[in-house]
Amino acid sequence: MKRVIILKFIGFIILNFTGIMANSQNKIPAGQLFNEMKKMRQVLHNSPEYSHKEEQTAQILLGYLEPTKPDYLHKNIGGYGVVAGYKGKGTGPSVMFRCEMDAIKTEMGFEHLCGHDGHMAILLGLSQIVSENRDFDGTVWLLFQPAEEIGEGASMMAKELKELGIKFDYAFALHNHPGYPLNSIIIHEGVYAAGSVGMEIRFKGSPSHAAYPEQAVSPYNAIVSTADYMKSLNTDKDSFKDFILGTVVNITLGEINYGVTPGEGYLRMTLRSFADEDLDKLCSMMERFAKAKGAEDKLEVTIAYFDRFPATVNDNSANSIVEAAAKSNGLEIIYAKEPTRGSDDFCFFAFDSLSSFFDIGNGTDGEDIHRSGYKFSDQIMETALNIYRTMIYNFKKPSYD
Repeated sequence: MKRVIILKFIGFIILNFTGIMANSQNKIPAGQLFNEMKKMRQVLHNSPEYSHKEEQTAQILLGYLEPTKPDYLHKNIGGYGVVAGYKGKGTGPSVMFRCEMDAIKTEMGFEHLCGHDGHMAILLGLSQIVSENRDFDGTVWLLFQPAEEIGEGASMMAKELKELGIKFDYAFALHNHPGYPLNSIIIHEGVYAAGSVGMEIRFKGSPSHAAYPEQAVSPYNAIVSTADYMKSLNTDKDSFKDFILGTVVNITLGEINYGVTPGEGYLRMTLRSFADEDLDKLCSMMERFAKAKGAEDKLEVTIAYFDRFPATVNDNSANSIVEAAAKSNGLEIIYAKEPTRGSDDFCFFAFDSLSSFFDIGNGTDGEDIHRSGYKFSDQIMETALNIYRTMIYNFKKPSYD
């Protein structure tokens, strides 16, 4: 019943949005569009879905996008991803703006505690602007990406878009950033986000009765020693070119059975760095240590990797376009002192495009993303829309040709 009510409400909002599109001869007043974007975000906020489950989210997006009559509309890309393309009047580059679709998993279920609902609403507002006014060069692509939280959606989309023959000359993305002044623009020169990977090390020996632990081949010492070794690398300034960090996220040793000395255990870590070569080296060093320790204790060692994110690296020329748009709109620009430690799979779009991933300050008072109490600031949407609009219409770089 709840789903039916939500869908009816979604339908009402979409019909209202469609009516605005049909009745507008010229550009919709900025205030009216901003109010519609807030409604869009609320619809998306009330319909959170986890990675690779964004079916209803995609339908909501299509309900808004189809009335804007994009020249290209691709559905189910990389899962439930949606890509809409709008051709301008002049020749020029293929410019892509990306947002994320998925929510995070919490104790309360699925929730938009990262601001992806707001990021989607920004591009929905932009879809209306570029639909009504085609006085720009090249093609504007709006990309709605699934499964960002688990680092899988971008690589899947990039592969399928390549098969479709779609290539982006420029790629842009933004993220809200709690802890920075509201509507400030945070620029990262070079690396935007760390590369990371989940590493699972399985140590297998043999169990025994708990009364005779000396009969077991226990993985305990190997697990503890390997975790300590990883911790020691966090302060090793000589082995790596830049920042690295290893974090233990899970240790599993046997089962809850007070009569058994366990013979099998797992050490799970997240390894991250600002340089991909450092991450590769960190993984190799951890592998060598774990295997040597396992051999010393007569343990079988197997290693698996999960959620690999290469580092996201910004291009200077793409950054300059963002900077010029921010200055044109009178916004405060803050140059980040270092990359963010978190990872983002936008890197898979950045490989083949001149790209810039930047942040917009979400205010200094609220909770950080992924935390209970986090709130997305709606004012960001208007700021982001103005930046993107300025980038599309006001700055025509020679490198576009």
